[in-house]
Amino acid sequence: MAAAFDFDAYRSAFESKDVGRWLAFYSDDAEWIEYRHSDPPRAPNVMRGSSEIGAFLERVAAMPIDLQLSREVLGEERIAFACTVDLGDGKRIVEHVIADVRDGRIVLHVDVEAWD
Repeated sequence: MAAAFDFDAYRSAFESKDVGRWLAFYSDDAEWIEYRHSDPPRAPNVMRGSSEIGAFLERVAAMPIDLQLSREVLGEERIAFACTVDLGDGKRIVEHVIADVRDGRIVLHVDVEAWD
């Protein structure tokens, strides 16, 4: 039986911006794809592997922002959730994420972002 994804622990690591714990939820060969106003469908931002994803998480953790996860839908091989980013100046980013999970770790993370 495959390991279950621990969403409560993931939420805790994500919202606290604890990079070590956060990165541990991604497989070493994970891929993270972002679609945003600066990275549209024809040219999304793609990060591959622990090194690239970890560097991104370090940048996020250093930002004076608040992260909140909600609306999670959890399956054995796929999860989905919303992420609200409070930028601290009254503006927000809202992300919707669908992620593929294998052996309790994310192997593909795809998010679509809307910015104020």
